[in-house]
Amino acid sequence: MGNNRLLVLIDDDSNEHEIFKMAVDDLDAPLSCLFFTDCESAIAHFSQQTATPPGFVFMDFKLPKIDGDPCLAELKKLKQFDQPLVIILSSSLPNDWQKKLLDTGADQFIEKSWSVDQLSKRIGALVNVQ
Repeated sequence: MGNNRLLVLIDDDSNEHEIFKMAVDDLDAPLSCLFFTDCESAIAHFSQQTATPPGFVFMDFKLPKIDGDPCLAELKKLKQFDQPLVIILSSSLPNDWQKKLLDTGADQFIEKSWSVDQLSKRIGALVNVQ
């Protein structure tokens, strides 16, 4: 696993970035975040030899141009991606897609109907910070 203190969010909604950042900040832990608005920019970043492999990647299922499952498949091919824990975020995710995403490399799913406090608790549990 990569740097377990580096969290990545891939989501095209800037409001989601703000909510995520507030949730991480509420943990009062030495965590860093990288934000990407689309799969292409995340792939470009993690294709660089100097990119720090993340420990956790939170990814929206519905992304512009390249959706969640092909995005995940492409990221998993990159050496600098180094096997992070991948959490798919979605306001709705059909059950048949969950198996496909698990097969592609997703580890968990979180529904987007959370509050900042709930998200902070989920992130804290994942990164072992409470």
